[in-house]
Amino acid sequence: MSALSFGLLSPRRRGQAEGIDAAPVVLTVDGQVAGGETIDLTLEQIEALGFETLRTATPWTRGPQAFGGVPLRSLLRGLGVSGDMVASALNHYNVTIPAEDAEKHGAFLATRLDGEPLRLRNRGPIWLIYPWSLRPELDQPPYHERAIWQLRRLEVR
Repeated sequence: MSALSFGLLSPRRRGQAEGIDAAPVVLTVDGQVAGGETIDLTLEQIEALGFETLRTATPWTRGPQAFGGVPLRSLLRGLGVSGDMVASALNHYNVTIPAEDAEKHGAFLATRLDGEPLRLRNRGPIWLIYPWSLRPELDQPPYHERAIWQLRRLEVR
């Protein structure tokens, strides 16, 4: 059962009223989602799905860094969805993320760097990365192209 089934996560559904103090939506998940609904998630809701730390180097930063966030598989399991995804960034960059990247390759939704939330200027609020330092075989162009920053939407197919 998913985190949604247990009431651990109550994402806002599209069109649901937001209060003045509501946290901002940072990720929208839609497509092949139960009930065909669009799910809007806040940073807190994403991190509640199993916050972890991943220490890795990236092709765009110097040396290994401590990223905090949630494995992509935890997000998908928490929402009760699976499948390939089209990931879209705020700058309209789109890339297909195969389902196996979540299950086999350790795709990771970084939301923090050195404990601080990622901001737009440093590839946030969500940056999909891979454990390149732990899995050097992933340090290749296809995985670099899938490391989408300023991630805003996942369309599950």
